[in-house]
Amino acid sequence: MDAITGYIDAHPAVLIMIVIFVVIFILYFIFKKFIKFVLVLLFILLAAGGYYYFKDPATMPEKIKKSVDMMKSGINEVVDTSKRFIGTPRSYTKKAKKFPVMLINCSKTRMKKRGSDVDEFIKSRRSVNILIFPTL
Repeated sequence: MDAITGYIDAHPAVLIMIVIFVVIFILYFIFKKFIKFVLVLLFILLAAGGYYYFKDPATMPEKIKKSVDMMKSGINEVVDTSKRFIGTPRSYTKKAKKFPVMLINCSKTRMKKRGSDVDEFIKSRRSVNILIFPTL
């Protein structure tokens, strides 16, 4: 074991080549599955297209146009849904950022109505404010 670590210490290029080889090896297996998936999907699409072509070759261009239009509308629907899904958490994040400020302003307003000294109260509760509202 010491001989191996000594050799790697003396020749760092060997370690780099081993790491590159392992990364390429892993990527090969990942992309191998991806390429197989794409080929199977292409085969299914070609088989479906061939079936429709042999079934009724005269109306094939109309069917292709109809299928493409249906695919575009489905993709647009998915995009709209994903935009709404992504937009909702962003609005909640903005509201959550505004909440501590709103809470402090509400507390200050109530204390002023009661006649308490707001600044004194905040100074006395500074440690609590740091824990709850780190932006103060």
